[in-house]
Amino acid sequence: MIARGLLASARVQLKSETRLAGVMAGVVQPAVFMAVTLLAAGPAAVGTRTAVGCGLLGLWGAIVWRFGLVLRQERQRGILAGLVSRPAGLTVVLIGKSLGSMVRSAVLTALTVGVVAAMAGHPVRIAAPAVFTITALATLISATALGLLLCSVFLLSRSAVRIAETLIYPVFILGGLLVPTSLLPGWAQQLSTLVSLRWAGELLLDAAAGRAQQPGDWLSLAATTTGYAVSAVVGLRLVLRKIRAEGTLELA
Repeated sequence: MIARGLLASARVQLKSETRLAGVMAGVVQPAVFMAVTLLAAGPAAVGTRTAVGCGLLGLWGAIVWRFGLVLRQERQRGILAGLVSRPAGLTVVLIGKSLGSMVRSAVLTALTVGVVAAMAGHPVRIAAPAVFTITALATLISATALGLLLCSVFLLSRSAVRIAETLIYPVFILGGLLVPTSLLPGWAQQLSTLVSLRWAGELLLDAAAGRAQQPGDWLSLAATTTGYAVSAVVGLRLVLRKIRAEGTLELA
């Protein structure tokens, strides 16, 4: 039932989304990130690290907006309460809808980053495609867990959009997506260990360069992802219990 619920939710979400939303998340945003890098540092700076960083930037943007907007759309349509009461449950429906949207954004982002890098004269080369693909899938799983954790905030607060806007840029920095974490002050480097995208970025770069991936990076990615997933499940249960008790589930 869970697998069927995930697939059905993903199909419904992809059919209901406008093409403009997919283009903005998967094409425009990563292209802008790459263009800004070109303008700031020149074409020579567009290497694999920049491509991976811009790809993760696009993924993080998709996490924030797709997970949050799915909830807001269901709330505004007046069907959120129905989703909560269905046998599949809100978590399964939410993951299916958000994952369907995120996978499309991730594919478009990868294509956009690759095309822009090639046009700049520095095509992205992946030395270990199989390892890179496995790492990318692990990154997508981690991103899903992080997005699910953010859903508690979107359900609980009416200012969720403002909160999302505030969250975007700190993760850009702490995750080392474009600026290496070694350049951050000590306290910021400590905080960055809690951001799974930092470890995902290191693993992706190692796979792209054909280097041996560090077991510690995999352990850190697994630990942060597990922490996100557990916190998300507990958080959603607590938030749903609270808003059910207060009768505020359908209040936008």
